[in-house]
Amino acid sequence: MSRPLVVTRTAVEDDLAALVNLAGELSELGGRAERAVNPLGAGEGPERLLAVLSEPNCRVVVALEGEVPVGFALLKIHAPDPLSDAQIVDVTHLFVDRARRHRGVGHALMAAAADFAGERRVDHVAVSAYPSLRDTIRFFARLGFAPMTVRRVAPVSVLRRRVSVEPGGQAARRRRARLLRPAPPAPKHPGPVEAVDQ
Repeated sequence: MSRPLVVTRTAVEDDLAALVNLAGELSELGGRAERAVNPLGAGEGPERLLAVLSEPNCRVVVALEGEVPVGFALLKIHAPDPLSDAQIVDVTHLFVDRARRHRGVGHALMAAAADFAGERRVDHVAVSAYPSLRDTIRFFARLGFAPMTVRRVAPVSVLRRRVSVEPGGQAARRRRARLLRPAPPAPKHPGPVEAVDQ
């Protein structure tokens, strides 16, 4: 039996409900960190995707088997950092229906990302994946993606507890206490060993 043909096209408003359902799998796959930054969580998915559809530097690409949406990718053109003149196409999210994996859907979506980059004369495509999604990371590596940076995320409340931005804050007091702590006494050397006749 032959594999169904996967085609891609730019998503339209009628695709929104199906795309939100596909994105819902992300929360099921990962832990707390993935749920915390899931772009389509908490009932706001359709509105967020609808806003992305109208952004000139973004594209939502949907993958279809027949008429059934089986995956999608969010693509965004931007500078990799504020000091760069270069542009990249960032595949900010890539979702493939769990039952349709290993059937060419991810490849079709990444081909669409390359086409979008070519259309816009952008030389590089970047991807991101949650560390817990090892299969996804391996998939990107097989396509030639190499690590460029490590991006870590921390809640502001945790960061404030760990580093004090106020001069008299807790972290500053701990540093001062370490600096003012008296040095440990030097170890005592025993005197010269005397030979003892037995």
